[in-house]
Amino acid sequence: MIIDSIKSLFLRDLHKLKIEIGLYASSDILWKADKEIKNSGGNLCYHLIGNLKHFIGHVLGKTGYIRKRELEFSIKNIPMERLVKEIGCQTSQVFKT
Repeated sequence: MIIDSIKSLFLRDLHKLKIEIGLYASSDILWKADKEIKNSGGNLCYHLIGNLKHFIGHVLGKTGYIRKRELEFSIKNIPMERLVKEIGCQTSQVFKT
């Protein structure tokens, strides 16, 4: 019962993340950090994907994933479409949907 609730929350929020990423006008804007914004939307999205791969995949699922957390905040210019695809991959791999 609790697993279904957690699954539902993760799926809901991953769906919202895909929508939010899609609202950026371009990949250039997605990766822009300016003034008080220290981390771009792209880096934050990539960080969330890393979180899922590490905790749910590696820790719970024993996938063997090795996290490169520093890269999650230093990588730039991954196309928006690839990020959205990664979010979808995490959804289907983790929750077998």
